[in-house]
Amino acid sequence: MSNSSSPRSSDARERARQIAAKQSKRSSTSSRRWLQVSVVAVLVVIIAVVAIVYTQTREEEIPESGPVPASSNQYGGIVLTQDGIEQDASPEEERDVNDLTTSTNSAAPSDEASGSDVTIPPGLPSEEDAANNGEPVHVTMYQDYNCVHCAQFEEQYGEQLEQQVLDGDIVLEIRNLNFLDGHTTTEYSSRAAAAAYSVAEQVDPAAFLDWQMEMYSHEGEGGLSDDEIADIASKHGADISEDLDSNKYRPMVDVTVAEAQENDVTGTPTVFVDSKPLQQEDFMGFLDEAKEAKAGK
Repeated sequence: MSNSSSPRSSDARERARQIAAKQSKRSSTSSRRWLQVSVVAVLVVIIAVVAIVYTQTREEEIPESGPVPASSNQYGGIVLTQDGIEQDASPEEERDVNDLTTSTNSAAPSDEASGSDVTIPPGLPSEEDAANNGEPVHVTMYQDYNCVHCAQFEEQYGEQLEQQVLDGDIVLEIRNLNFLDGHTTTEYSSRAAAAAYSVAEQVDPAAFLDWQMEMYSHEGEGGLSDDEIADIASKHGADISEDLDSNKYRPMVDVTVAEAQENDVTGTPTVFVDSKPLQQEDFMGFLDEAKEAKAGK
């Protein structure tokens, strides 16, 4: 008896093998297609969510005018002194982004070769008047909480500035800008700047500067949420959730930014010491020179 298979049996096995191979290929192709469809669907959902958040944030109406914070002067400056943070210093209760102040003061050219003047921000005296007013050296700083260079400045000089404020050696004025709003989808720079006004209304200079230092420690993380900003404020003694929810001080942020740009402030940090612009790397040396010159008068 022969053990070999019949031709008919071999043909049947071959057809079965071919059918199984086709089914396996069809199943593999179908799985790949479902995986591709699933990945595309997930990406579409993610893009849609991001677009909704971005659109809602951008389309949120911020009025062109609004209240001047109690913690701010009319130029958007938060002024920190040995005695506390100045309150109710503005003669104006509201500011409008369409009604800006243009400074008429210019700093002396720092580079005689260029012969270019620098506009002194509105609200600051001339260099001569600042040098002879008998008051502590006034440091004015334009900054942005989402600015890496501002964060580096804070890390390098923040503690020293705080101590000099508390010792009465200087007055520190902070004007917060939102030049880097476009680097997040939630206008983080504006929200953080508005939060600063609310914090400054409720705490002393040390607590405010400690809050600011912690805020800068999160630079580069894509921007904090309002809840996260409020949580940091709460740690330092301020309850600002309601102000953030209502965008209470966002109009003042826009006024401060527009006025800064109107007066040639184009980047952050931009620093003035007794109305003299800082245009060198050695900030503390520059500040010490101003203090020594004033002490000698």
